[in-house]
Amino acid sequence: MALLDFQCNKCGEKFEELIFGGNWDKVKCPECGSNDLKRIYEGKCYLGITGSSSISSGCSGSSCAGCRGCGH
Repeated sequence: MALLDFQCNKCGEKFEELIFGGNWDKVKCPECGSNDLKRIYEGKCYLGITGSSSISSGCSGSSCAGCRGCGH
């Protein structure tokens, strides 16, 4: 699971959404309901659950030690 940042292309609203399983194609803007969104990458890491059921978090930027949310 990951907490991702989005911005709506229709109304400009910025918001966060908790995503399970990397499936964010059903996310809708909480302001106008549009699904025309862009993902905002702010260089922060998110809570990730690895295949071994361990939890990793707390990394920052290039010093990430394995969290799956930020892609490091």
